Amino acid sequence: MKTVTKVALLSLMLSVSAVAEPNLPAPIQDVVKMEKIAGPAGAFVGKENFPKDYFLIPKNLPYLVGMTLYDPSSSNLELSQEQIDAILKIKTELMAEAAKKALVIKKLELDLMQKVSFEHKSQNVTALYPAVDEIAKLRAELTKLHLGCIEKVKAVLTPEQFEEMLDYGVVNMF
Repeated sequence: MKTVTKVALLSLMLSVSAVAEPNLPAPIQDVVKMEKIAGPAGAFVGKENFPKDYFLIPKNLPYLVGMTLYDPSSSNLELSQEQIDAILKIKTELMAEAAKKALVIKKLELDLMQKVSFEHKSQNVTALYPAVDEIAKLRAELTKLHLGCIEKVKAVLTPEQFEEMLDYGVVNMF
């Protein structure tokens, strides 16, 4: 009986998400803009996700702007135009600041990579520790900016919308 219930629930979830649409189309122009700002990735990086790759915690915090506006299920939130506009304003304000801070981090990391990887002479690695500390400090600041973004978006949502978003966010993780 439990298996039948699970299959029925999964079927219902799939049918509901099949009719759901994002509130806004994917922001391809923003991705292109960020790639242009970021410049080329470092020698040991594959695809760079700028500026997210430069957060201290890039994977285990939610990206509420994306979840509320661009997730395939985001129309289920039934956001008002005022809410969408408020979230877009938060995004615009924070993207510029995040990109600026991430560029500083990237430059410091590339400088460090150059010294460690491409200079043949031996390095006293302890001399590089202050650079590592500075990178860590800036990554923490960038992550705090992200946390502020999360709180600002949460303030725009009703408790019911927030719960709905968490439901589809968790479902879409699997």
